[in-house]
Amino acid sequence: MWTLRFVKLALAFSCLLGMGAAHADPSCWVASQPSFAFGTVTASAATDTTATVGFACQNDTGQTMYLSYCVYVSQGNEIAGYAPRYMTNWNGSQMAYNIYADAARSGIVGPPPGGGTYASAGGTFVLPASGGNVALNIPLYGRVPSGQSLAAGGYQANIYNSEVVWGMKSGNAPDSCTASSAKYVGRTNFYTQVTALYSNACTVSVAATDLDFGSASSLSAAVNGTAAITMACPPSTAWKVGLSNGVNVAGTQRRMAGGTGDYIQYELYRDAARSLRWGNTVGTDTVDGSGNPGSSIPVYGRVPAQTNVTPGSYSDTITVTVTY
Repeated sequence: MWTLRFVKLALAFSCLLGMGAAHADPSCWVASQPSFAFGTVTASAATDTTATVGFACQNDTGQTMYLSYCVYVSQGNEIAGYAPRYMTNWNGSQMAYNIYADAARSGIVGPPPGGGTYASAGGTFVLPASGGNVALNIPLYGRVPSGQSLAAGGYQANIYNSEVVWGMKSGNAPDSCTASSAKYVGRTNFYTQVTALYSNACTVSVAATDLDFGSASSLSAAVNGTAAITMACPPSTAWKVGLSNGVNVAGTQRRMAGGTGDYIQYELYRDAARSLRWGNTVGTDTVDGSGNPGSSIPVYGRVPAQTNVTPGSYSDTITVTVTY
């Protein structure tokens, strides 16, 4: 009787060993969440940043597997939209931005389950057989476009339920991450936070056309001209714009210099009547305002009547100073 019991125990033990040799299905998961930190942004130029989705897969099938994956990013939890997406300052102001699949930032990453009319960030890789493990960082590319006049301060978006979708099979990679030819398919979620700080700095540029008084056969009468200063400031920012006296000033008289060592007197004004001289003393002879002044701030110039001027070309250089 003892011998028979020993034989039965040995057969049961062999059966358990056979069951342990079975292969498990492959699995994939998000190993690290992406985070887009744009830092300080201004209206004058686009601000770019990148983030990565940490993605890993484990292969216990006993066969080499070929995997296709796609990344889809949802819209922000606070403000809806994809083109563009938005961050909020939690006080009514919203900053446009977007997330792209390529470094050139030409293809917006669309939402799950399939990206809609937008792109996906995707690719393929090989999973080695028998316990092969692959981990990779999938890049995503963020951009805040230029030209936004916003309240200064911090902005944020929280994006939930974004997905990495994958499909795999032996022999070669599926044509897509959801191809029917895939033997194994799956989806895994991730969370994304987007942050930026909008600077209270004003941005200034002189209009493409300088103040050009044109040509005159004489200066027996005054000659007028205009130019413009383009500027953008956050809505809550107070600013003062001053103009220097130029590089050829004599006392407080602005002058344009000619190639012969001669000068032409001129002045710059804050008003079309040319009665308010534009200087550089803050709060006294500057142009003051707050927020976005619009498309441009006009500059009114005048060359007064004067005699004994040698014919030729005359010019001067003015420095624009913005105090805020």
